[in-house]
Amino acid sequence: MREDCQRFYTRYLYHIFDPLFISHPLLYSFILASAIILLAFLLLMSNQVIAKMPRYSYMFCVVFMVALIDTMSMKLSIFPIYLIVFGIVLVRSDRERISIMTLMFAGVYLGLKMSTSWYSSQNYDMASKFITFVLVSWIGSRVRQSFVELKMIRGKNLHLVNKLKEAQHRLWDYNDEIEETYRRDYLTGLYNLGGFQEQVHRGLEKCCNHEAYHVISIDLTDFKRVNMREGIEFGDQLLIRLGSLLKKYLPPYVHLARYDGDQFAIGLLADNKDLRNVLQSIDIVMEELRNQLPYLRYCIGTATYPEDAKNSDELIRRAEERLAIEQRRVRHNEEEKRRHLEKLSAVGQLAAGLAHEIRNPLTSIRGFVQISAKESKEVRKWESIILPEIDRINDLLKQFLNLSEIRPTKHSTFTLDQLMNDVFSLMEPKAILMGHELTCVPPKTPVNMEADSEQLKQVLINLIQNGLDALVVKGRVELSWKEMRDRICIHIHDSGEGIKPENMNRIFDPFFTTKDEGTGMGLSICHRIIMDHGGQIHMTSLPGRGTTFHIHIPRVLEDSSCMETDLEANLEISS
Repeated sequence: MREDCQRFYTRYLYHIFDPLFISHPLLYSFILASAIILLAFLLLMSNQVIAKMPRYSYMFCVVFMVALIDTMSMKLSIFPIYLIVFGIVLVRSDRERISIMTLMFAGVYLGLKMSTSWYSSQNYDMASKFITFVLVSWIGSRVRQSFVELKMIRGKNLHLVNKLKEAQHRLWDYNDEIEETYRRDYLTGLYNLGGFQEQVHRGLEKCCNHEAYHVISIDLTDFKRVNMREGIEFGDQLLIRLGSLLKKYLPPYVHLARYDGDQFAIGLLADNKDLRNVLQSIDIVMEELRNQLPYLRYCIGTATYPEDAKNSDELIRRAEERLAIEQRRVRHNEEEKRRHLEKLSAVGQLAAGLAHEIRNPLTSIRGFVQISAKESKEVRKWESIILPEIDRINDLLKQFLNLSEIRPTKHSTFTLDQLMNDVFSLMEPKAILMGHELTCVPPKTPVNMEADSEQLKQVLINLIQNGLDALVVKGRVELSWKEMRDRICIHIHDSGEGIKPENMNRIFDPFFTTKDEGTGMGLSICHRIIMDHGGQIHMTSLPGRGTTFHIHIPRVLEDSSCMETDLEANLEISS
């Protein structure tokens, strides 16, 4: 019987591969190991990658690897491996038709079986194996359908969970909107005081060891004047526009707030460079508003954590305190300007009245002296004394008129360093002739500014001349200047004897002088010019150590025509 079976037993593929594998065992091992590794890789491939592959390509790759392993295994039966791999592919491939997959796996297995060996009872064995493939495909279809239903149920559950989360997020957003409404200013949409305090508190919590949080308080000093002249509705629109411009020009990470009427506040976590950029942006915003309202002014107070305060409330309070100090300073300067203009008004009225009463007779006297000098030797002898005295009286009257006259400033943009060089070139020869030294200390970078260059030159020449006159023995006058934020600082220092303390408060008064010769009008005129430019001038002096005049003037001039008009109307200055 065994011989009858062997008579029908054939080995087609074995006769082909046996000699090759026997002569090259390493090649055989490499091909078999590679096929096993690739099959494992395909079976472990993720569903996302399988879904991106062309239809049936995944199945073909798996079938090819299994067939290769079957061919390499020679006489070993790997039918269980076919069934396991077939079941895995059925479950993981949901785009392919099950019937095609069943025929593919069964056909490959049975084809290799017939090509490898054949015996008389193999028909029954192959039929049973095919039925097994069909049974596995049916079970796999049921499992795949279960997975599909489970996936649908999971998708529905996920959809419900997402809906629930979405509803929850909408509820949270609604609550946040309600809370945000209570933290916002009704007019501008910026934070109110409570909201700003909360944002500052959060900002301080984010500060690291070497970081700083800054609070900037801004107040419109002339806002009541806006409401009185333009109306409350216009004032509200101005506040809305100011809030919009601040949002536009300031970085998005700053916290903006409006509270207490026309007062705004800014909070930011930044270094000093960013703080300077923010302050410059505020200047740009206010300049844009002043194009519409030239008389609009503002004050700023700043405070920094942790240098100035230890918590948010103290930080805001410190910024408001500095804002209040700046407001008082501005009001004080305005009052000083008013009082000074009142004094100038009296001088102007006096000068205007005396000019016509005195200059006309002086002209006549000068003419008669010149005529008489030609006719009389006695008069000619006194001509050289009388005429200079008449000219000195004329010069005095001119200074009176210069003090009372309000000339419009000719604004222009220029380089302050060049102006200083011109003044230095003009005054240095005079200093050398007087036996003194005149020096300049320029800044590292050139300073550009906007002002009336001729009037500013007049102020500098006058102050330098005063410094030279104050030097008794060989001394030195030093001229220095620098840019600080939006202002220009100029210092004129002399090494003279200084000014007595009792004269400090009278130094800018008209007609006050400590010189043997002079009218006392020079410093008063300097004071008027600097004030007309929106600046400040003050003096520090120590007996025996010299005097220093400090000038602070805006780098870009503000349009003060409206204020000057009001002052002129109130004071009725006559030219």
